[in-house]
Amino acid sequence: MLRLLIVTMAILILPTALTAQGISLGIGVSGGLNLPIAQQDQGSGTAFGVRGIVKALPMITLEPNVFFGKYGEPTIEGVNSIGLDGSKITSYGIDARLGAPMGVPGFSPYALVGMGFYKAKRDQTAMFEDESTDFGWSIGLGVGLNLPSNIGVDLRGRFNLIPVDGGSSKKSLFVVGGLNYYFGGN
Repeated sequence: MLRLLIVTMAILILPTALTAQGISLGIGVSGGLNLPIAQQDQGSGTAFGVRGIVKALPMITLEPNVFFGKYGEPTIEGVNSIGLDGSKITSYGIDARLGAPMGVPGFSPYALVGMGFYKAKRDQTAMFEDESTDFGWSIGLGVGLNLPSNIGVDLRGRFNLIPVDGGSSKKSLFVVGGLNYYFGGN
């Protein structure tokens, strides 16, 4: 019980203490599309993510994140349905947002560079069951609209490149929109 109380107090006090030291924190959620690139065995699907937001330097913000994606059913020309669901993707890593300062009211374009682990799983049937976790990279562009009330609206595109065994790679584009909340002001 004492541990739970200590952890709860730390979570409540940490944003205020870090803001006093000049470090800004936030949290963001987003959802949108997961678009496969050069993958005939996957169709377009959905993506949902949660990220922490930490201002490291005035023009660099670090975003530890977790994204959950699902590809749609692959399409084959001339066939209505092949009855095979797309893969599920879970990614966890960190992105560096380069550009306008975090949480400053107004319009803020930015670039993203990231890395992380991507777990792909296809569990349709035993014949097609496949699971792998690979280290990958991401780059992207985004734009934010930050409001004076510590709330921000975010739209971004993030290209994911996941090298796999055999020299090939899995590629996809997350196109997501979401909301950010910045603790303790700017």
